[in-house]
Order: sequence, then C-alpha cells, then structure tokens
Amino acid sequence: PSEWMHLQQDVEQAIRKLAPERTLIRGLYSGGTLCYEALTVLQPLLGRVWSNTPLDKALRVPAPSGSHIALDLGEEEYTQGRPHPMIDPAARLEQLAGVAQESDVAVILIDVVLGHGSHPDPASELVPSLSAIAHSENAPVIVVYVCGTQGDPQGFDRQCQAFRDAGCIVAPTGARAALAAAAISRRDPSLVGASL
Repeated sequence: PSEWMHLQQDVEQAIRKLAPERTLIRGLYSGGTLCYEALTVLQPLLGRVWSNTPLDKALRVPAPSGSHIALDLGEEEYTQGRPHPMIDPAARLEQLAGVAQESDVAVILIDVVLGHGSHPDPASELVPSLSAIAHSENAPVIVVYVCGTQGDPQGFDRQCQAFRDAGCIVAPTGARAALAAAAISRRDPSLVGASL
C-alpha cells in the first residue's frame, strides 16, 4: 500500500483545487501498451473512454464532446513523417497545447518511457509546457508515469523529480496513474488504492 499512499494524498490535494466543471480525462500516450493498460483500468470506472486504439471499435475518435479520451500518439496517424513520440515529443506538445485550452479537462495523463531507444532527456522537452499548464489559473491536474529503471541513461530519479518540480503528480505505475486520473475525475481519492 505504501506505493500509492503518497499518491492518494497528492490526489486529495489536487481535488481540493480543481474547478467543478473539470471532469474529463485526456490521456496522451507515447506507448501503445501503456495506453491500452489505461483504457482497461479507466473504462470499468468511468464508462466509455474514446481512443484511436479503442477497446471497443465503436469508441474510435473523434469523440463526442464531454468524453474521456486516451490517445496512443505512437500510432501511424501521429508519426507519419516524424519520429516516434518516445524520441521526439513534438506530437505530444501539439496535443498538450490543445488540451490546455479545454475548460472541462480535469486530468492530463501522460507516460514517459526511458531507455536507450528514447529521448535523452524527455523532461527537458516536456516540463516547460507541463509547468505552464500546471501553474496556470484554474489548471487541470497532470499525472505522469515515468516508465524506467535506475539503470536508464536519462536518470530515473532526476526525470521523476523534474516532473514533480513542474507541478505534476508522479505515479509509481501506469495502472496507478490511470487510477489517480479516475479518482480525480470522479472526486473519489479512494479509487487510487483500488485493487487491479
């Protein structure tokens, strides 16, 4: 339980500051596996979650307004003519700029994948945008899962700390990140500790 106790406290604090009209989740994933995991965690708790890689073909984006959405930005429609988002965050930064303008989004959920095939310092690319969003008035909550180990060249602890310093909640696993997002969306911190 200790792995998610701090997370639950962070979620409780975030809920207290969140405007009531902010209820939706926007997942902006660089990895298909982590996007799929988020969909399988979120859908039982929130109902329909739309995606470019949906669990149910009927939930393929474009989504109607007022919908939860989780996108795999590593799919072809986002990578044509540009590197994968694990290497080049441009596609995700474009999506972030759009999501930041949506007044009903409660949570921006992102994964950051470390390792030899990834950007040498993803936090350096993402933090300026994330920090600007997190510190804006009436901001959505940003939940980040850093997928990596102490042995990764990007420096796992340094990456996690950079996202915390930017005002993001950093979750210990991808599934807990999705649960944290559901907890914030539903204003129910106990969901953070739900069994998986």
